[in-house]
Amino acid sequence: MPNKNGNREHTRGKWSQEQLTAALEAIKNGTSIRQASIENGIPRKTLERRFKSANATKGGMGPTCSLGMKNEERLVHHIKMMQKHGFLLTRDDLRTLAYNFANQLEIKHRFNNVTQKAGYEWLYSFLSRHPDVSVRK
Repeated sequence: MPNKNGNREHTRGKWSQEQLTAALEAIKNGTSIRQASIENGIPRKTLERRFKSANATKGGMGPTCSLGMKNEERLVHHIKMMQKHGFLLTRDDLRTLAYNFANQLEIKHRFNNVTQKAGYEWLYSFLSRHPDVSVRK
């Protein structure tokens, strides 16, 4: 249904992992997919796809983390050690460090190979995921 600006409001991704798990459990216990969809607020097609496939408990929407959570924690630890020794990073330093970190570990990444830096989008997402990391301007 369109809102006052004329744009259609979407319901994509407005359900939680707990709702999905509960709906899949209900289907396994004999509830119809349609009824489980209504009760848990998950689209019927999503439930059908997740029930039939092996990735039923796959995470949320959007791309995965470029470095992976484990490697990102290693990077955070490295940054904190640098800060502890008095070496504060600028935003460009952090972008370059992330690029070099991914290359050294031979991680497949989507960083810019021309500038040899991670992107601004990655930087802001990284800083929002790790608010304890501080950078200079």
